Amino acid sequence: MSTLERLMIDHCHNMMLLVEPASLQIVMANQVAAQTLGYAREALQTMSITDIESSLQDVFYWEEVRGGQCCSIENQEGFYQCSDASMLAVTKNIQLVEDQGKQLLLVQAKVMENERLVEDALENTLSQLRATLESTGNGILVIDWQGKIVSMNRLLSKLWHIPESMLLEQKDAEILALMTSQVVDADACQARLQAVLSTEDSEEIIRLRDGRFFECKSRPQYLGERIVGRVFGFDDITAAKLVEEALRESRDKLEERVRERTADLEEANEGLEATKVYQEELIKKLKEAQNQLLQSEKMAAIGQLAAGVAHEINNPVGFVNSNLGSLKIYANKLLTVLNAYEGNDPAEIAEARKKADLDFLREDLPSLITESQDGLSRVTKIVQDLKDFSHVDQVDRQSADLNAAMESTLNVVWNELKYKAEVIRELGKIPPVDCVPAQINQVFMNLLVNAAQAIQQQGKIFVRSGIENEHVWFEVEDTGSGMSLEVQQRIFEPFFTTKPVGKGTGLGLSISYDIIVKKHHGRLEVKSEPGKGTCFRLSLPLVMSNN
Repeated sequence: MSTLERLMIDHCHNMMLLVEPASLQIVMANQVAAQTLGYAREALQTMSITDIESSLQDVFYWEEVRGGQCCSIENQEGFYQCSDASMLAVTKNIQLVEDQGKQLLLVQAKVMENERLVEDALENTLSQLRATLESTGNGILVIDWQGKIVSMNRLLSKLWHIPESMLLEQKDAEILALMTSQVVDADACQARLQAVLSTEDSEEIIRLRDGRFFECKSRPQYLGERIVGRVFGFDDITAAKLVEEALRESRDKLEERVRERTADLEEANEGLEATKVYQEELIKKLKEAQNQLLQSEKMAAIGQLAAGVAHEINNPVGFVNSNLGSLKIYANKLLTVLNAYEGNDPAEIAEARKKADLDFLREDLPSLITESQDGLSRVTKIVQDLKDFSHVDQVDRQSADLNAAMESTLNVVWNELKYKAEVIRELGKIPPVDCVPAQINQVFMNLLVNAAQAIQQQGKIFVRSGIENEHVWFEVEDTGSGMSLEVQQRIFEPFFTTKPVGKGTGLGLSISYDIIVKKHHGRLEVKSEPGKGTCFRLSLPLVMSNN
């Protein structure tokens, strides 16, 4: 055998053995056979074929060959014994050949294990692919480049109602015709199914004659760079379409209702505008009425204060006036004595001195002048307290000594208090407070007058002050008749009063609450118990908010 022939045989992928029929001896083996079986080539050429093929089937075959019955074998499975006594599964072919008139048997064998592994892997891959195809949520249809159906899943046949018999007979043309016949636009569907070699991806909605909707997506199937078919995916979107149409119908109805509602609202707005103008007029009138009521309350308070102040001023002015009358008589007597001295008549001078009673005048006149000065000082003090109370020269917020303001208010309303109660002062040391003093004085006056009016005969009024958590507080407590819980809950309502008709407007505490809480951002609280008295407590921040 030439070198080239030997090279060709050694590079064959199969094992090759040349066997002499009469002796069954291996006369030649290639390199693949030696390597696969684990023998040296020279050792193989000294062995019998039955040393390798030792199964009963193989032994019968080779005995027949020895007896002269040579026949060919194709793709027969068997086992080869290796040098390590292991068995190797093979597929073999045996052919009868001649060499120079001599018959020989050519045995070609290939190992089956690799092929089985490849076949098993291929079968496993195909099984997974089929399972994936069946488990997808879409109906899948694969058409090759010749227009034949290569594959489809069960869901596709279910979606398109394809009979089982048609599937078993694999009638591709009838299946495709059945699908297109169910579509409203059959021509467009047929054109899409036939456009197998198109390079473009497609996505469209197909409407069926039975009212269903399918979403159809397709894309080309490539083998390398060539298009070999097309994959179609069908998804039943009927429910989504029905929802979409229902939403569209609902939206149209909603838009119509919105238009109707808008028209109603526009009409209502016109009515509201008219109502707004009317309400603004009413609010204006209410504000005017409120201002008039507030002014009436202030005028009533002023009238009440004026009567008390007039009484307080009348006492010192009365005895000053009386003293002035006495002083006039004393002055006339002194002038008579002075005229007698000017006449230089001793008898007349003595008579004038006796009638004038100069010793009495010398004793009473200084006392008369001192009493008049005290009375005028009292009047001056009352006028100053009135000025401090009203703060006629201070209309804006400022830092004020509220203890002094309370003292001034007590002096102004003293005539209301002195016949009803003993005022007990328990004023603590407090810093100046940022406020509108005239408004705070009005609150003090309302609380003090209410306290006096709550006392039927004689009682006590406690006036206290202090500082706590950056707030100055005042308490006005009386030992009067007290209030029930129902009255306490309404005490700050405008026009609410427990006094008889003509004794109050019911605005005093309402105004006080407005001043303390709304204008000065403080607190005004009340604690009362019927038969035991009432305590009003107000609290003001040291620094008033700018809001």
